[in-house]
Amino acid sequence: MKANDLETMLGEPKHAIRSLALALSLSYLVVHLNTFIDSYWTTMLGDVAMSAVSTMSPIYWIVTSVGIGLGVGVSSTIAFRLGKGDNERASLLATNALICGLISSIAVSIIVYLFLGPMVSFVGANDIKQECVDYALPFALMASSLIINGIVAGLLRSEGSRVKSMIVLIIAAGFNIVLDPILMFNLGMGVAGAGWATSIGALISSIIGLYWYFAGKMVVKIDRNTLHFDRSASLEVLGVGAPRTAEALVTGITNVIQRVFIVTAGGTVGVMLYNLPFRYSSLIIVIAEALGAAMIPVCSAALGQNDKKKAIFGVNYAISLSVILTTILSVLMFIFADDLAGIFMNDPSMEQHRESLTWVIRVFCIFTPFDGLRKIGSCMLQVVRKSKISTYAMLAWAVFKLILYWIGSLYSFEMLIYATVASYIIGGLWMIALGYKYERETELGFWVGHFNKI
Repeated sequence: MKANDLETMLGEPKHAIRSLALALSLSYLVVHLNTFIDSYWTTMLGDVAMSAVSTMSPIYWIVTSVGIGLGVGVSSTIAFRLGKGDNERASLLATNALICGLISSIAVSIIVYLFLGPMVSFVGANDIKQECVDYALPFALMASSLIINGIVAGLLRSEGSRVKSMIVLIIAAGFNIVLDPILMFNLGMGVAGAGWATSIGALISSIIGLYWYFAGKMVVKIDRNTLHFDRSASLEVLGVGAPRTAEALVTGITNVIQRVFIVTAGGTVGVMLYNLPFRYSSLIIVIAEALGAAMIPVCSAALGQNDKKKAIFGVNYAISLSVILTTILSVLMFIFADDLAGIFMNDPSMEQHRESLTWVIRVFCIFTPFDGLRKIGSCMLQVVRKSKISTYAMLAWAVFKLILYWIGSLYSFEMLIYATVASYIIGGLWMIALGYKYERETELGFWVGHFNKI
């Protein structure tokens, strides 16, 4: 089965991308549904608890972004090596990605723990400070499990293992879904239970994924021969992974800062009115994320095979499919907006917000397909090894977005929502334009020569 997965990834790009993206879409869908389950149970605790979860959700993103970035780095570099038939180097890259993940998780845990309280004060959510800290503390204490989970998912994608990558993510989400009500209500942990459920689910799925590698069930091997630090292997992974991590951290930090403007315009309840509709947009963007994540190893492997036309065809196919599917789903989201808002009406304190939630959901439909382009554009830059360009572009866009949010917050919550739409439309067009620019400019011979030197 593992050889068949690799053959599929190295084969016809449309089939390879569809196969891997379908498995990833199902996996990501379960993960995003997992956040909905968190929200569903949390709304039973009232709008205060829901506002706390919405306020501190960037902490989860900041922690997991390290694992996601290293996962992208290892997915791209290992796929390139497998395309060249260099399995030994691929195995060395895998072990060094895990070593980098463990080292970085220590720093992340300490930093997040120290800044939990100050962050709550910074965004102006002192009225719900205890709930905020309760929810986010597990992410600080168990950062290693969340980070390693992202790396393991990247390892599995790197060799086209559709089923196993799906199993790992579904296990993480499944344990979260089961543990949520047990920890939150049966054990009386309240909003803290949601954070612990997420962290424990990630830990269990990471252990299962690592077992497949240590047991020799994958093409890439992790054993005593490869389990040591190698400077060149670490730098190869970090060459793609570090900029991608920085890009994700920029997004997480931006989300923290933008909460200041959201609270200014709509109070702590405004964060909830912003965050819940955004989760529906995120569900739709799963398609773009999955296509982008599938495109990276497939097209990177094509470059490893010295087949630039195959890589470009795969990129264009992923973009076209993303635009079509996200547009269709955005239209459906607009039509059923009131029903979607009704899902969160589990407590009397939530019913008063139904009309506002419905309105924000409909407005967010406008930018959702463009956000898909932003995700795909970033992945295009990873494929052509322009990770730093992607990071710089995301940083520029983040500053631009914050300026628009600030301007919107000076007027009203409604104006801030319109500012959100404008920023994501511009960001999507900006990233896809950069992706095409560097796709045309990059010469395959340069990259083949570059990797041969490593």
